Amino acid sequence: MATSATVVLAAAADCGTSQQCNVNPPPGFQGTGWAPAAVPRGVQAALNYWRQMSWPNWRNVGQRGAAFQVENYHDQRGNHHEGWIETGGQYQDHGDRLRTFLNIGYGGRAENYQGTFQEYYGSVYPSNPERSHISTGNFRIVRAINTGDVFVSIDHYSTFRYVGRM
Repeated sequence: MATSATVVLAAAADCGTSQQCNVNPPPGFQGTGWAPAAVPRGVQAALNYWRQMSWPNWRNVGQRGAAFQVENYHDQRGNHHEGWIETGGQYQDHGDRLRTFLNIGYGGRAENYQGTFQEYYGSVYPSNPERSHISTGNFRIVRAINTGDVFVSIDHYSTFRYVGRM
C-alpha cells in the first residue's frame, strides 16, 4: 500500500509544470510549483526590491537585521520620502515545514533540498528599522538559498504561500 507522501510525490511528478494539476498543498500552505499562489499586495513591493538586489542572504550580510535604503526622494510638494527593507537572517525552519514541502515535490524540482533558508521582512518601512526600532509587523518572505524557491507568510509563519522560484 502506498503512503500518502508516495501518492503526493507521484501526483506531483505527473504534474510537472502543468497548470491542470489538482493536487492540493499540505495544510498551512497555499500554492505549488505548478500553480504558485499570488503574492499578497502588501508584500509585493518588498519582494520586488529583494529580487532587484539579487537576494542578499545570511552568507553575505550576516545573521540578522541588515537594513537597506531602497527609496530616497522628494515629491513635487517638497516632502522627503524614504523606504527601507530589512533582512531577518537565516530562517531556521523549525519542524522542517518548508524543507518537507520542497522534498515532497510541491515546490517543483527541489526534492531532497538540504540547503538553508533566508528570512526577509515583507514590508517597505519609512525609516531604518534598525535605528528607529519600528515594528516590522507579520509579513515575512522566506527563500531557499540554493534553489530560489520563495514562500510568503502574512501571519508570522503560521501559514505560507509558495509563490514560485525567483
